[in-house]
Amino acid sequence: MQYINIYGKKRNIGKKSIESIRSSGEVPCILYGKNINIPFSTSLESFKNLIYTSKIHWVNIQIEGENNINAVQKEIQFDPISEKILHADFCKIDQKKSIILEIPVKTFGRPIGVSKGGEYYSPIRKLKIKAIPSFFPEYIKLDISNLDIGEKITVKDIYTKEYTILHPTNTLIARVKHSRITTTTSTEEKKTDPISNKKESQEENKNNIKK
Repeated sequence: MQYINIYGKKRNIGKKSIESIRSSGEVPCILYGKNINIPFSTSLESFKNLIYTSKIHWVNIQIEGENNINAVQKEIQFDPISEKILHADFCKIDQKKSIILEIPVKTFGRPIGVSKGGEYYSPIRKLKIKAIPSFFPEYIKLDISNLDIGEKITVKDIYTKEYTILHPTNTLIARVKHSRITTTTSTEEKKTDPISNKKESQEENKNNIKK
C-alpha cells in the first residue's frame, strides 16, 4: 500500500485547547502505540487523500520534535450535522505484529451470467482482514467474469496464506441470480408456446388414461 505524509505539531490536551485547534481550521489528533502517546494537530488538507477515497493507505506522520513514525488511521470522528472532521486517531505500525484493517473489494470483468440475463449482486464492499503490514494488499482483487447464473463467490473461494479474512467462510461476496424479467419472460414464453402446451396436454391426458 502507498504512504501519505501528514505533518503535525504537538498540542495541549483539554477542551479549551481542542476548541482552539478546531476554530483555527485544524484537526486534533492522537498517535498511540507501544510506548507512545502523542497528542498533535494537523491541517484539514492532510486528510484529503486519506479519507475521501476508497483506497487504504499507510500514514507517515511527521511531528515537530519527533522522528517520523509510520502509522495507520484507526478512527475518525465527524460532526453529525456539518460532517466536518472533529478528531482522528492513528496507531503506530509494528512491522512484525499483525493488525486488523478493512480492505476494499475490487471486481474485474463482466459475469457471463449477466450476459444471459442474470442479475449481479454483491452485498460486501470491504472485508476485514488480519495480517502483518507488509502483507496487506491495497485492495482485494475479485475476478467475476466466469460467474454464471446461480453461481456465487464466498470468502472460502478467495482464501490466501498472506492474510486471514475475519469473516465466516460462507460469507457471500458476489453472485449472479435469475432476474425477475428473465423469470417472467421464460414463464410467459412457456404459456404462449403452442407446441410446448400441446406436449404438456398430451402428457396430462396419458396420465389420466393410466389412472
